[in-house]
Amino acid sequence: MRASHRVLISAAGGLLLTAATVGMANANIVAGLLGQSPPPPSSERTASTPPPPDGGGGRRVVYSNSSQRVWLVEDNGNVSRSYAVSGKQGVPAPGNYRVFSKSRVSRSASGSLKLEYMVRFAQGQSLAIGFHAIPTKANGDAIQSEEELGQYRSAGCVRQSRADAAALWDFAPVGMPVVVV
Repeated sequence: MRASHRVLISAAGGLLLTAATVGMANANIVAGLLGQSPPPPSSERTASTPPPPDGGGGRRVVYSNSSQRVWLVEDNGNVSRSYAVSGKQGVPAPGNYRVFSKSRVSRSASGSLKLEYMVRFAQGQSLAIGFHAIPTKANGDAIQSEEELGQYRSAGCVRQSRADAAALWDFAPVGMPVVVV
């Protein structure tokens, strides 16, 4: 079952709706109606979620294309951050990559979209593939919402919330291993 359709029943029999189910804004409203605390951001909720077993070793970034999720993994194997992303199905192919360049601000191939915190790690057919914040138009509007992260939405790169993109930017220097599973 996709995360966007997940509804959980608590041990006490109460209905729990995740942010992925109804979107963060609606999750805050629902939590208030049910007398619950609003859900924390996805990176805080899932930092203890282990990366896939085939996600390599050492300090690294792990990207599961099929799960549309990223893990920032420390040398000791602890996950410092994990969160939903939006990439393109099957891109890049599973394998071991390395960060080869970074740009604090970049532009889409057409030049019409701003890409913040670009961390390039693979080569596509014509352009590099990297992690970056959700692209924004010239007027500052994002081309997708954070609630849509976790869905295939990209032409090739891996979109992240701005906060998660900044965290990956700080975590991954040039040369950092990136494992795509």
